[in-house]
Amino acid sequence: MTESPVDPGATMYQMWAEHDPAVEQPSLLWHVVTKDDSAKSLCGRQLGAPSASGNDQVLAESFCGPCMTSVRQAMTTAQSGMAEPAVG
Repeated sequence: MTESPVDPGATMYQMWAEHDPAVEQPSLLWHVVTKDDSAKSLCGRQLGAPSASGNDQVLAESFCGPCMTSVRQAMTTAQSGMAEPAVG
């Protein structure tokens, strides 16, 4: 029997999209949700309710830099065998 390359203890992160207020065109900004508070992102932003309209045409998408940096640091730490750092 061969071992699965996927670590069953690996950390999974949930993503949350919101309309990007910094861009005029319809655009989404993706955040990473904290493990202990589903209403907060790793960058500290309070996450609101989903858009009431599902008909919005999105022309662009981007990822929150601070959220992605936190995930990258957590993954690097986990791969080196150290305890996962507290994020969020």
